Amino acid sequence: MNNSIYEVVENFDSAKDGDDHIRLKLDPQFANLTNYANDSGQDGDLVLEPICQHTVTQEDAIDSCQNFNYIIDIPPVGTHVQVTGSYVLDTAHGWNEIHPVTSIEEIPN
Repeated sequence: MNNSIYEVVENFDSAKDGDDHIRLKLDPQFANLTNYANDSGQDGDLVLEPICQHTVTQEDAIDSCQNFNYIIDIPPVGTHVQVTGSYVLDTAHGWNEIHPVTSIEEIPN
């Protein structure tokens, strides 16, 4: 299921599996997209994961990102954005996220 949501970038880091992890503060009309695990483990933010964005150092993820060439520009922290991708429950962590992200577009203030 693809969804477009509006959010503000709050935090960004890279993971060993090649994915970027971004925390976003949701606009009020999208507050229902997070759950208790987002509240307790992600400061109430929704997690975004653009996949295979950088060098993979996690051995079991190397094959997954081989020949993947769809780089998403990540706006700076504080940028208001529209995000499109698959809205899923991360069953390993319990929080809701957009994974994979297919686009992030800056929205002018």
